Amino acid sequence: MGKKGKVWLVGAGPGDPGLMTQRGLDALRRADVILYDRLVHPVILLKASPHAVWVDAGKTPRGRRMEQKEIHRLLISHAAKGKRVVRLKGGDPFIFGRGGEEAEALVKAKIPFEVIPGVTAGIAGPAYAGIPVTQRGISTELLFRIGARAEGSVRGKTLVGYMTVQGMDEFLERALDLGFTHSTPAGVIEWATTARQRVITGTIGTLTTLARRENISAPAIVVVGSVVSLRKKLKWWEGQVLTGKRIVLTASETLGKGWRECFEDLGAEVWEIPMTHIQPLIPDPDWISKIEKAQWLVFTSASAVRCFPKAVGDLRKVAGCKIAAVGKATADVLRTIGLEADWIGRGTGSDELVQGWPPWAKGRILHLTGSAGDDTMIQLFRKRGYLADRIMIYRNQGGRSVPKPVQDALREEGADWLVFASGTAAIRFRRLFPRLKKIRHVVAIGAATARAAHQAGWKVSCVAKEPSAQGVLRAMIKVS
Repeated sequence: MGKKGKVWLVGAGPGDPGLMTQRGLDALRRADVILYDRLVHPVILLKASPHAVWVDAGKTPRGRRMEQKEIHRLLISHAAKGKRVVRLKGGDPFIFGRGGEEAEALVKAKIPFEVIPGVTAGIAGPAYAGIPVTQRGISTELLFRIGARAEGSVRGKTLVGYMTVQGMDEFLERALDLGFTHSTPAGVIEWATTARQRVITGTIGTLTTLARRENISAPAIVVVGSVVSLRKKLKWWEGQVLTGKRIVLTASETLGKGWRECFEDLGAEVWEIPMTHIQPLIPDPDWISKIEKAQWLVFTSASAVRCFPKAVGDLRKVAGCKIAAVGKATADVLRTIGLEADWIGRGTGSDELVQGWPPWAKGRILHLTGSAGDDTMIQLFRKRGYLADRIMIYRNQGGRSVPKPVQDALREEGADWLVFASGTAAIRFRRLFPRLKKIRHVVAIGAATARAAHQAGWKVSCVAKEPSAQGVLRAMIKVS
């Protein structure tokens, strides 16, 4: 009999992909088979191996559902075949997640397993709404309840209800039976910690009416207790520049390094779906000869900069060269490899760089580029009388496959912003999503990218004046 696999019962957190634990992400990346729930954020699924087998084990209220016994059977059968199996559940697997039942089934089948806790929505949802579930002098005890169930005394307590939207009337009536009053503050948080989060507050007597008026639906968390009144002065999530905005980044991991953090710091929900993968090429002996003959080395992308040390081998070989960067962002990346730009362009592409080239910058020019580029810049320089050449030091390959659940979610829900950092990305993304309709805005990193995006069928809302995350951000804010 073959070696048994293992099952990881993993909590994916309350919604925001950044709230999933590092240990949970590590398990996800190594998984052969992933059984995921309906409430797991699609961006989390992007972290898995592209070779993983996906199984939708979600349960939709009053809709399609996979029975619990079938989930047990699949966990056991895949693990028995020697597979690494992740059971990915929203929130925490052991808090109203039936993780205990699954663990019991695995024990009975003698399948090894591990539990990786997750941040539960009953704590994270109120936190994102500016409601501390405990507060000295107000609430010193926290109760988690499911559905309409509520029991016990209420003095100094906060009551948090899971899966209570359908039975909110009954849940709040039970709260009254416990000793809460009609005037006790109460709130409901829909799609907590995600771009779709909405918060409605009122009292036990008014919350149901308010929630119905705003069409609040599952998933949602209900909070009852005096701590809800603290939201008025503690709410923090709503006030950020990009709060509630979903941004899809299509740049390669190399080019897009640090971009996600830039947008998340302002409250955005960021989906990274890279359309390109940068593969450094094996150095060609002819490269060194061309580099040593050049008076100017021109860099028009972060990818070229990061691949350059491998291409040249010893940076002392460029001691006699001057360095040009297309913009400030590329110059910043140059500094990370120990090179300082002698001239920094103000444009966002080849045309702008050549047009702005300073008269004092004489000598042979060498453009370091990738396979997706062409000789447009070289021809422009030659027309102006310069000796110019280019070498391709990296290959611009297609990005990793995008899991079907992620594709389905994007088609159904759309996004506020689609960011293209290259024409290649715009073309490849259109091939992947030929009829993607629910996109509010498209931003391009430069004029050349905007033209390629337009040709691919995208309606570009704005173009960054500087090829960087900050340049893109400034362009977006002007439109917003």
